[in-house]
Amino acid sequence: MTIIEIVLMALSLSVDTLAVSMCGSVTLGKTDFRKTAGVALAFAVMQAAFLSAGWLLGSSIVRYVESIAGAIGFILLLYIGVNMIRGALKAGSGESVNLSGIRSLILASVATSIDAAAVGVSLAMTEPDMKTIVISIVSVFVITAAAAVTGVLGGCRIGSRFGKPAQIAGGIVLIAIGLNILIG
Repeated sequence: MTIIEIVLMALSLSVDTLAVSMCGSVTLGKTDFRKTAGVALAFAVMQAAFLSAGWLLGSSIVRYVESIAGAIGFILLLYIGVNMIRGALKAGSGESVNLSGIRSLILASVATSIDAAAVGVSLAMTEPDMKTIVISIVSVFVITAAAAVTGVLGGCRIGSRFGKPAQIAGGIVLIAIGLNILIG
């Protein structure tokens, strides 16, 4: 994967975090550095952990499915991308999420990170070197943290305006990366 593909992947994965943190920011009350950093850290750690877990799982099975690894990566990314687009187009997908308690924050960060595990599996199907894996994990962590900070500071008003188009764009990017895996 090129650095551009890695950054686009990280941006696509962080779209859910951006939307949830924007709409959930209303539950935080007055935000300060500590609250914002806590939300950003929870989402970023979970996203990077799920990507890593997916990659580890995918790496352990890639030798068994080597001949169809590209197709598996494509199908996973196609599925995630289509679901992102479908979710953005679904009526009533802009509800508020409670981010004020640690339990609610962890549940929200897990919910937005499940896709990262599937992306990690598809990443393993490309059999990247360790440098690419580390850059991918760090990029996902940093971009997800930035998305969470932007979301918390931006609030629900910005989320309702830009959340759906960003989610659609993220889905399209994941599908395009999947096509690149299938072709390349």
